[in-house]
Amino acid sequence: MTENRLAFQGGWRTVVGFAVAFALVTAIWVPLNSAVTNLSAWATLATDLGKFAVILGCVWILLQIDGTRFTALGLSRRHLFTALAAFSGIWVAMNVLGIGLAVATGNDWAVSMIWHLPDEHPAIQQYGPLPATWLVFILLNFLVIGLVEEVAFRGHFQSKMIALLGDDTRLHIALGIGATTIAFGAMHTPSAIVAGRSLGGVVSAALAPTLTAVLFGVFYELTHNVYFVALLHGFGNTWPIVVEWTNWSGNALIAFWIGTTCIYLGVTLAYRYWMNDYDSGKTIKRNGASSPTPGE
Repeated sequence: MTENRLAFQGGWRTVVGFAVAFALVTAIWVPLNSAVTNLSAWATLATDLGKFAVILGCVWILLQIDGTRFTALGLSRRHLFTALAAFSGIWVAMNVLGIGLAVATGNDWAVSMIWHLPDEHPAIQQYGPLPATWLVFILLNFLVIGLVEEVAFRGHFQSKMIALLGDDTRLHIALGIGATTIAFGAMHTPSAIVAGRSLGGVVSAALAPTLTAVLFGVFYELTHNVYFVALLHGFGNTWPIVVEWTNWSGNALIAFWIGTTCIYLGVTLAYRYWMNDYDSGKTIKRNGASSPTPGE
């Protein structure tokens, strides 16, 4: 197998740059988003798109300083095609799981649930006046929020932290995932604070992103495919499947989460095995300060 050496030449200065960039974006965006929420759905959408465009631009600048490329992080054309294939398998399996559990436990299922958004859904509250609200919601989460956050946190920040620790030992990978998880969870707290939530509410706002950050970090280390993790991120934000599992309880809900875990892990490990004969995540080597990164 060919070794893919991912080098970061910027040292700790790009880590500091990452922290400063996110602090500034958050400091500007949180009050701005709060101010435009009551204006119009178009203003809210424009604010969201602007925020993630700025984040992506900051990551691009940091990568230039580090002397590496987006493709080296797991954003090549091959990564896109394999991610789409793997995610398609997950989506089909999740729908089969949902139908099976719905039939077994007496819960409802319908194809129309894939694109149905209840009136109390946050997307309706934010983007309801826009045409094709469901499509806007899906595209925003899959192509913007999921992709940009995974490029920034898993592709760049997590890889950079592991590289700075010296090599890809399990301990260093775990520490890199841990540092990224803390940063990712912290990023989701300012909105809750500005909204005036209690301490418990702030902790709750950070808890789910923190837990998912661990999972996404592990999946990225197993595949080194940002597209794949971004698709899982978008899927977890939207759940476009034939059941409304959030209304389930008891054994049905437990079985759903066990099944979901098995599907995610099974497809991820199958992907890793499938890509074993190529220049995939299993052969990547990271350096904190080394020679320029080879192109893919």
